[in-house]
Amino acid sequence: MAASARQRRAASPTSRCATRSSCSVWSRPPGCSFPTNEGGTAFAPRTPPAQGWWRPLRLDEAVRQTYLEKYAASGLRGHYLHAVYLINLATPTEQLLRQSIGSLVHYMQLAELLNADGVVFHPGSHLGAGFDGMLEQMAGAMREILDTVPRSPAKLIVENSAGSGGCVGCNFGQLGRIVAAVDSDRVGVCLDTQQHMFASGYDVRTRDQVTATLDRFGEDVGFDRLALVHANDSRKPLGSNVDRHANIGEGEMGIDAFRLLFEDGRLNGVPWLIEVPGEEHRGPDLDNINRLRACAGLPARAVAESVAVR
Repeated sequence: MAASARQRRAASPTSRCATRSSCSVWSRPPGCSFPTNEGGTAFAPRTPPAQGWWRPLRLDEAVRQTYLEKYAASGLRGHYLHAVYLINLATPTEQLLRQSIGSLVHYMQLAELLNADGVVFHPGSHLGAGFDGMLEQMAGAMREILDTVPRSPAKLIVENSAGSGGCVGCNFGQLGRIVAAVDSDRVGVCLDTQQHMFASGYDVRTRDQVTATLDRFGEDVGFDRLALVHANDSRKPLGSNVDRHANIGEGEMGIDAFRLLFEDGRLNGVPWLIEVPGEEHRGPDLDNINRLRACAGLPARAVAESVAVR
């Protein structure tokens, strides 16, 4: 798989990332403006606060249609939803499992209504039961979610936090086993440069380290499963197992790590979203987007008018 990825890279080193390589994550529900004023080309709104459970969102049809029209007019080329952090498909508690499944079903239904490309979620923690003991439960829960929303075009995208507290999917091997156990082409993986990689001990600060890390990802997960990259620098050192994002180039990874990841090319065929604190600590901003674009060899973007949904 790594060899075929290199062949594709040699044939077209930048074309697969040219329109989606630097993007931003926003917490804007339907009814607000799209983030074209920040220079992004894709976005991932969090419809409720990500830290809590919430009532199912009911969309007025007129609002939904206006949202879709404005999204089409915005020039954005990627649209993802991020599920709440309380979801836990590895829990030994039946009530939390059913609540987690129900929440993800609703997100997938919402993604269908909004023509979103995918729903990103963290699979949770086994709480001492062990990864092997909870693998089939997680796979069965994900199959149930997909079976409940068979018409949704969105992918169910597995992401995970840094490897602490009994988390599942905290290394490439576990991620690969999760998606293999579900065995559906509607399942993908989100690779976070800080959480999945650097904080979990995968170094990417030199060319050889990037090659070795992505070789391992290709072997354990497969680039055909990669749906999305979350591009974040790290406030904590390599292998810390702590999820703390820094602005692009200002953390322990450094700017060269992102340049080398783009130069390798194997991550360039999917959207890159940033979840950084921002220069003014107000979230993703144009400065961080343009730093990432520079690493990809793309020109800086100027501030544009936002496209408001009213």
